[in-house]
Amino acid sequence: MKKSLIALAVLAASSAAMAQSSVTLYGRLDASIGQKTTETTGANPVAENDQTAIDASNLNTTFWGLKGTEDLGGGLTANFKLESNFNIDTGTIGSGSTLFERTATVGLAGGFGAVNLGRQYTAYDSLRGATNNVWDSNLATTGAVWATGVKDYTNRIHSSVRYDSPVFSGFSGSVAYGFGENEAVIGNVGDATDSVSVHVKYAAGPLLVGYAHQEEKLAQAALTAAQVTNKYDLLGASYDFGVAKLTGSYNQAKDGTSKDKEYQVGVSVPFGAFAVAAGYSNAKSERGGFADLEGEGYTLVGTYDLSKRTTVYAGYKNTEVESRATNGVSETESSVFALGVRHTF
Repeated sequence: MKKSLIALAVLAASSAAMAQSSVTLYGRLDASIGQKTTETTGANPVAENDQTAIDASNLNTTFWGLKGTEDLGGGLTANFKLESNFNIDTGTIGSGSTLFERTATVGLAGGFGAVNLGRQYTAYDSLRGATNNVWDSNLATTGAVWATGVKDYTNRIHSSVRYDSPVFSGFSGSVAYGFGENEAVIGNVGDATDSVSVHVKYAAGPLLVGYAHQEEKLAQAALTAAQVTNKYDLLGASYDFGVAKLTGSYNQAKDGTSKDKEYQVGVSVPFGAFAVAAGYSNAKSERGGFADLEGEGYTLVGTYDLSKRTTVYAGYKNTEVESRATNGVSETESSVFALGVRHTF
């Protein structure tokens, strides 16, 4: 009888512990067949290249992840998240050749908000993604076009701490700081390559509007060269009319010598299981003593939900981006057409 009571007590304690914590395996798979075309004209021409292939992550990045939470009592929870991207067409680890390149965090959350440590998205990226066209998918042209002059921002930072505030009557904010941790590294002649980002936003009902800022200190090339800090300022908004959702943002990027003025707009329209989205992005880069550079791109995407977790899609994107060369200006035109399937689990 005693043994039975002890067993029941252990089982009850185990069930209570399981009720207070959980771990979830989840992910997304995206594969497509399509064609890529690239051609460069102008100062340094490169002949047109056409390639038809099975590709990965044309609509959304393929990854798998683990996330968990533990109830610590008093409204406090411990949380972790690990996400690893990979190429479904080859099975190899994705960008960066790092196991948990997308996310690797642990932190605490409660009435004060949430604090997370590790590798994670910047606060700037959170607002940019929320207001980017074509659902912030990989078919959006913003990333390529908005790198016409100044290099585009870094969306994830390692060795970082991030704080996300609670929502107060629709208002909220986030701040993230990434420690470069390389000031004492042999060969590094400047300050550590730290990164800081912040955003504030208002989101209530169909409206979202916000401002974000990010600074990235780059590695100093030599003692005789100034250490460069890239700066990004974004104003973004979206409005959901029900029959259609509009998104748009304006961004300025500076690196001390060049100044880019950039904007993008988009619309997405649902038709039951169908959805269509279109987006346009534009950039102009100015630098003293040099010709201005311009870039633009557009996207059209259609999706159909076969179920809550499986979607088929067709998409086309095209970009035309100028770059400086020693003997003039080059223009690279790239296009992608893809037919694919996305599955989440």
